[in-house]
Amino acid sequence: MPNFLKKRKFYRKPVKRLLLLCWLLVSLFGPGVCEAQKYSFSHYDIEDGLIESQVKNFSSDSEHRLWMATFGGACRFDGREFTSYTRQNGLPTNFTNTVFTDKKGLLWIGTQNGLVQIINKKIINYPVPVKLKNENVTAIAQDGRGTIWAIINYHLFALNGNTLHLQFFEDTVKHFTTCVAVDDSGRLFASVYQKGIYCLNAGKWECLIPFVGKQRQLIIRKMLFDNLNEHKLYLLTDRTIYSTLGASMQPFETRQVRSIHNVILCIQQDVFNNFWIGTTKGAYCIKKQALIHFTAVNGFTDNPVNDIYNDADNNLWFASEGNGFFKYDGDRVVVYDKTQGIPGKEVVMAITRDKNNHIILGIDGAGLMRYNGSKFAPMLLPAGDPNINMIQCLYTDKKGAIWMGTNHSGIWQYYHGRFKLINSCGGQSINSINEDGNGLIWITTPIGCLYLENNVLKRVKNFTTFCSTILVAGKDSLYVGTDHGIRLVVKRKLTGDFNLAALRTSAVYCILKYRGMLLIGSDDRGLFTLEMKSGQIKNYTINNGLQSNTIYSLVYDENGGVWAGTGRGVTLLRFNAEKNIFKLTDNHGLKNEVFEANQDAAIYNDHQIWIGTTKGVIVYNVKSDSAPSMRPHIIIQSVKLLAQKIDDRISKDTILTDGAKLSFNQNHFSISFRGVYLKNPESIMYRYKLAGLDSIYSPPVKSDIIYYPSLPPGGYTFEIKAVTGDGLVSRNTAKFHFSIIPPFYQTMTFKILAVLFFILLGIALQSNWHRIKIKRQRVIEAVKKQENVRIRQQTAEDFHDELGNKLTRITVLSELLDDKLDHTKTDQKKLLEQIKQNASSLYNGTKDILWALDSQSDNLHEILNHIKDFGTDLFLDTNVKFEFNGINESLNRVKLPMEYSRNLPLIFKELLNNILKHANASRVTLNLENIQKDELTLILNDNGNGFDQQHQRKGQGLGNITARSKRIGSIICINSVKGEGTTVTLKIKINNMK
Repeated sequence: MPNFLKKRKFYRKPVKRLLLLCWLLVSLFGPGVCEAQKYSFSHYDIEDGLIESQVKNFSSDSEHRLWMATFGGACRFDGREFTSYTRQNGLPTNFTNTVFTDKKGLLWIGTQNGLVQIINKKIINYPVPVKLKNENVTAIAQDGRGTIWAIINYHLFALNGNTLHLQFFEDTVKHFTTCVAVDDSGRLFASVYQKGIYCLNAGKWECLIPFVGKQRQLIIRKMLFDNLNEHKLYLLTDRTIYSTLGASMQPFETRQVRSIHNVILCIQQDVFNNFWIGTTKGAYCIKKQALIHFTAVNGFTDNPVNDIYNDADNNLWFASEGNGFFKYDGDRVVVYDKTQGIPGKEVVMAITRDKNNHIILGIDGAGLMRYNGSKFAPMLLPAGDPNINMIQCLYTDKKGAIWMGTNHSGIWQYYHGRFKLINSCGGQSINSINEDGNGLIWITTPIGCLYLENNVLKRVKNFTTFCSTILVAGKDSLYVGTDHGIRLVVKRKLTGDFNLAALRTSAVYCILKYRGMLLIGSDDRGLFTLEMKSGQIKNYTINNGLQSNTIYSLVYDENGGVWAGTGRGVTLLRFNAEKNIFKLTDNHGLKNEVFEANQDAAIYNDHQIWIGTTKGVIVYNVKSDSAPSMRPHIIIQSVKLLAQKIDDRISKDTILTDGAKLSFNQNHFSISFRGVYLKNPESIMYRYKLAGLDSIYSPPVKSDIIYYPSLPPGGYTFEIKAVTGDGLVSRNTAKFHFSIIPPFYQTMTFKILAVLFFILLGIALQSNWHRIKIKRQRVIEAVKKQENVRIRQQTAEDFHDELGNKLTRITVLSELLDDKLDHTKTDQKKLLEQIKQNASSLYNGTKDILWALDSQSDNLHEILNHIKDFGTDLFLDTNVKFEFNGINESLNRVKLPMEYSRNLPLIFKELLNNILKHANASRVTLNLENIQKDELTLILNDNGNGFDQQHQRKGQGLGNITARSKRIGSIICINSVKGEGTTVTLKIKINNMK
């Protein structure tokens, strides 16, 4: 037996007894301090962009970014990048002690040379009173009224405007102020050395907790209000912690705090109400009355912890002295590597569990390790074959026997505490081992698939390809993953009718049966799912959220979540039964180095997922407490108008502000943004749209910068959301508004003016065409009128010449006949007189017709004069006096159609003849009255006998008069009273005058 084995055997019992004694002592006299496992912390230091490694204090701003004070200046962290503020930016010194964000989101920095405020990247320094010899600002707070308070050289100051005012406690007695705190109601508390804890109420300081006895020598470093009880206050000193309720002080968690042998520097309470204590060597956590010490051994640091900060998103941050800062990622993920005793190169190639439910790890080059729930211990392998330590795969059968496949050392079985070589396999590497429903052991190798029957290995016929993994499908059937997809073996024979075309070109590393589906991990094409009933195949890749397209291991937990060990980490998939798809989820949010999972090195055990990697084994606690899921915050970092060629010159990139208005040729943009999600910044993706161009948001993308070349004119709003790997959408939507002004010929004003121009042009053309048409019509009408006048004139002349001559001849012949007739014959005389009278009447009527045909008679003045002449002639040799009043020369301008010149004289000839024959009047007057634009009135009066209108007799020509009035559109009204004369009113419409 080798020496090291003898030593191990010799010391086994004393070590066990010593450990048992220590455990009893700890159980009886003090709490246990746990350091066995490696916890998950995200570590950030100068290599990540941190300006200096001595971090003093934390704060977070309104955009959920983390600020920290260091001895190299103030630093801001958004999850991806660091932004630093130093003396080069305007700080009075790079030595900063504290950072604080007020209610308006403005940042305050306490430096060793005074108080500083940052507004829009501009640094404002507040002068410290001259009396102070030391300008060191160690604390900043803001009360409910918005007043900023600062401790400078252990004196409390209130900022009023731009001036710092010193505060006094108990009238004029000055004492050192060591720390301040503000409760949820906005009340300010201050710890005053040797005096007590004071509270500012209505502008007056009240001592709530006076220090008595030895308490007067306490230096309170920090005050913390309890999450569950706002009246409970914790006071931190160098060596202990007190809790206060009312005016009393009691030691806090006495046993746990006494176990801390380092100087206490800070305290914080997390979302689960666990207490975290920063010391000069790492940090402690009091969780469920157990004390856990976090140091470099279990994934943290041994350096002093200056501050512990719980931000608004429930991230817990630790500021270290000289080792940057850390984020605690919870106990959901635990890493076991060489710091916990895993030997060799930490390459965990295989995982199984024994009959006692202990985890067995197969480590390449270092054999087997057993984990019993608290620690790892090596399992001694048979000596003599160095290749036996090169473990490739492990499997535990139904009897509890452990099968071990090695690289070049064959297959081994571990049963009842003994190892047994089953078969050397000709020096081949064993890729996987499994057991079917009949208890038959199956093995895959680079040269085919084998099974163990009666301790003899037999090969599946016609199956000599590279085989990587096995999934048992039934008692005598199994799926085998090969370098060209999946093959099916039934009753120890290879079936030729099963071959998935989608996987023919891919090597299969792992297969998992899940809810009626086969989940298949490939070498370079991601994860495939095969629905057994429908035969439908789906593919998931890095485009869907996988961390790598190489899938080495698959396992599911008690909640139905599928864990995929990939070439760059582990991804959790959750199945959505409604949509019949897998949703890929970020499973831990760690900032750690990328690791590669190993093939089939995954197992579920006791609410935990164990996954073997090239850097140890990672364990995910499925039932662990997790902080409430907080949504990310999205900010638009900058919008740039990109350089372009204008007037033969290349412009520079221009930073735009919200609401920018740009010309039509300024249309090439880049928009950069950042999703702030400090829990896991690497999981952030973005969905965006440009309102005015897009109607829906884009699919999730990883890029945090978008380019828009050659945007058309218009108004735009860029909208962006951040999406986590868990599908959480940012609580806000960042927006940026801008507009591109179109060229003048594309503006609405120009278009309206152009439309108006063409409308007016059309109107003008139409009007011009209409004027030409009217002019043409007038010319035609003038020609027609002239022709009509000529015809009328010629007709009058012809009528006068022909008819006048004939009537004259009849008259002459009548007179000759009269001379020759016998005058004694009265009947002949009477007949001849009738011929003369008819000829004379016809001649007079002919004169009226000729007058009407004359175009010169077509004006009102001529018509009225004609009527006047007729009346004068009619009453010339009678006892009747006739007058016509109102005729003037201006009536020449009133042109009337021929109908008027014909009918008006006939109307009044009839009226005047009736007066002469029947009225027996002595006076007749005709007046022209009420001359308007479109109407005139003629009134005819006589002082004759009159007549009774109700007993009017026919035959007086009134019917003809009324008919002629209607013919020219006039209205005639006859009023007569018997014995008083007659009045005739004629209203003539002249609106058709030319």
